[in-house]
Amino acid sequence: MLHGQGINFFHGTWEEALEQAAQKQKLIFVDAYAKWCGPCKRMAKNVFTQQTVGDYFNENFINMKIDMEEGMGLAFRQKYRVSAFPTLFFIDENGEIVKKSVGGKRTDDFISLGKGVVASHDRSGDFAQQYEKGNRDYPLVLSYIKAMNKKGTSSSKVANDYLRNNPNLSGERLNEFLFESVTTSDSRIFDQYIKHISGIKAKYGEEAAMEKINVACRATIETAITFESKDLLIETQELMANHYPMHADEFRQMSNIDYARAMNDISLLRESIREYSESTNSQGIAKKVELVEELLLYQQLDDQIADTAEEIMNQIIRKNDNPEYRLLYAQILHQNDKTKKALKEAQKAYKNLDEKDACHDDLERFIESIKAK
Repeated sequence: MLHGQGINFFHGTWEEALEQAAQKQKLIFVDAYAKWCGPCKRMAKNVFTQQTVGDYFNENFINMKIDMEEGMGLAFRQKYRVSAFPTLFFIDENGEIVKKSVGGKRTDDFISLGKGVVASHDRSGDFAQQYEKGNRDYPLVLSYIKAMNKKGTSSSKVANDYLRNNPNLSGERLNEFLFESVTTSDSRIFDQYIKHISGIKAKYGEEAAMEKINVACRATIETAITFESKDLLIETQELMANHYPMHADEFRQMSNIDYARAMNDISLLRESIREYSESTNSQGIAKKVELVEELLLYQQLDDQIADTAEEIMNQIIRKNDNPEYRLLYAQILHQNDKTKKALKEAQKAYKNLDEKDACHDDLERFIESIKAK
């Protein structure tokens, strides 16, 4: 992913949040918390900071954290009847509760909660009815496109029809229309988006404007995978290289991995993971280790996988002496019949471990199993 970490919380007033919700056609997510609340603290530390959470909630909601025991929280608590912490609210632009959930959530459950709220608050049908009756006013068409995109329904025909029938659309409205309409990179809308990127950046900021390119290209990679089109895969990677060069290498590496995985091309998967592991422009060591573990699932299908996995893990532990990573490295060495080296690496990892460490028992068992032989 190319997004920032965690949820970006809105720090304005409640009235300003309602205005933002109306303007952006988003619900407001409110974490109604108290400073002394344990589950509130855990969510703030372990859930709201997760990139997957931030990616989804920043895209779909106006996010607010409100202390229920001071400031605007006192009025909020009285109006919305908060009696337990945390209480998670999803509220529309009219201040009406769409969903209320009490208690802390784990990351996956929290994302599922958000997705369920978005799915239940689909307004595309209302806009579609007006559109089919002939309403082609700009606000209605834009709202219809936003609602379809949020629902995951293709808005390209409506967007293209509007641009074709309104050739004089320009300035702020054109930039807004393109920003909300671009969903894939293999489209006329994307070409127009790139043509007007300077104005779009001026309106929405560099980061938001460029992220639209990333999202559109990722969506087209999914199309390439669906239709098993290597040509479309390469074309999309070239678009990223031309229009978002800062992230082009990582995008190419990860899209190759996704494509190889979907096509069950084990040789391409192995080489793509190897290339990604050697890159400095990556999502970090944990992601590399995750890919190594995935690669090992296919070692019966490709006799070069074990050596590749060993090579990657050797690079990883040189940069990060994590006991769990060293255990995985030792296990791979053992599989590759390098028993003495495997024992040495496992003992090195075990030496500085406390009994409470997560991999303490696994390392102990691994060392004993080697010695027993």
